[in-house]
Amino acid sequence: MQLKTLTLAALLAAVQVSALPSPITNAPNTAEHGLIILSTTFHDDGGVETVYGADPAFTNTTASPSSPLTRRCGSNTIHCSGSNVPALNTCQDLVARIRTSSNVLNSSPRSICLSRSGRSCCISWATDIGAVHESDLWSAAKKTMDQCVPEGNSGRATDVLINGRCLDQCLSDRATHCT
Repeated sequence: MQLKTLTLAALLAAVQVSALPSPITNAPNTAEHGLIILSTTFHDDGGVETVYGADPAFTNTTASPSSPLTRRCGSNTIHCSGSNVPALNTCQDLVARIRTSSNVLNSSPRSICLSRSGRSCCISWATDIGAVHESDLWSAAKKTMDQCVPEGNSGRATDVLINGRCLDQCLSDRATHCT
């Protein structure tokens, strides 16, 4: 009888733990991907917004300053992919939040994610662009979301111009791998 009670108690504990919301479905392993959490914001609607930045222990690659090639940058050319597909509703909320945001992402950010009910949407980039306003990420994120996510895809915008730097910006369910 005592064994049955312990087994039932263990089963209930496992169910309770598995029912807890996961803040980020595909949270990066800092040691593996060179990212650290810069900030976390809990929203009233249950969403969790997390900003990731480059771990100073890793080599930091900085984009080259403006050059003649950078002047052609800014087309936000979209490429969709069937892997790492983010949740459409979560992406819509994230993109709406950053559109008019005055928040400045400091410390060489690399991604901003919104997670709700275990589903994530992340805007990420690999190039160090220094401090950036969240709203600077809006144009490429919106275009990627509109063209890829409703079709069941993640996406990458190439030739994105932010802070005088040309980079790729991704929209997916993970905070990493936008290279």
